Amino acid sequence: MDGKYWLKYLRERRPQYAIKYKSTLDRFANKGHSKSDYSQFGPIYQIFMYAFMIGFHQRERIPLPKSPDERVTFLEIGKWQPTETVDAVLMTLLAHDPIRQELDLNFIRMEEMEEDEVREKFKGLIRIMEEHANAGLAIVEERFEVDRYFFQDPFAFMRLLKEVADGMYQ
Repeated sequence: MDGKYWLKYLRERRPQYAIKYKSTLDRFANKGHSKSDYSQFGPIYQIFMYAFMIGFHQRERIPLPKSPDERVTFLEIGKWQPTETVDAVLMTLLAHDPIRQELDLNFIRMEEMEEDEVREKFKGLIRIMEEHANAGLAIVEERFEVDRYFFQDPFAFMRLLKEVADGMYQ
C-alpha cells in the first residue's frame, strides 16, 4: 500500500461529531439559508475544519460519545472544499509528532503492512480529527453562551482563532 491509496482511503471517510453540538453547527453553518443574526460559514464541513484547528491549537480533544445515536455522520472528506484547507487539516494531523507516535504512524513500515492494519491507523487519525473538532465546537459553543453578540461581528471567527493562537483563550 502506498501514499496514493492512503489519501484515497482518507478522502472516503465520513467524519462524525457529537450530536450535542448540532445546534452550534446549525447556527453557524449556512446550508442554503441567506440570512442569519450571526457570522456563518458555508457547509458544515467548513466549520468542522475550523473547529478542528481551534481544538488542535488548544491541544484539546473530546472523544465522540460511544452510542451511535449520539453522533452525527456527514459528508466524506473528499467532497470538502476548498481542497487546500482540507489538505492543510490532513497534513497537520499527519505531520504532528505526538499524533504519529500515538498511532505508530511509520510510513515506511506501513507500506509493508496489511491493508486492514493501515486502515485501522487511519481510522485512528480520523478519530483524533473528530476529537479535536469536538473540542473546538465546545469552545465555539461556550463563547456563544457567554456572549451571543460576539458572533454578530463579521470577523468573530477570525478573532476567536487569533485569541486561541495567541494563547489568550482559556
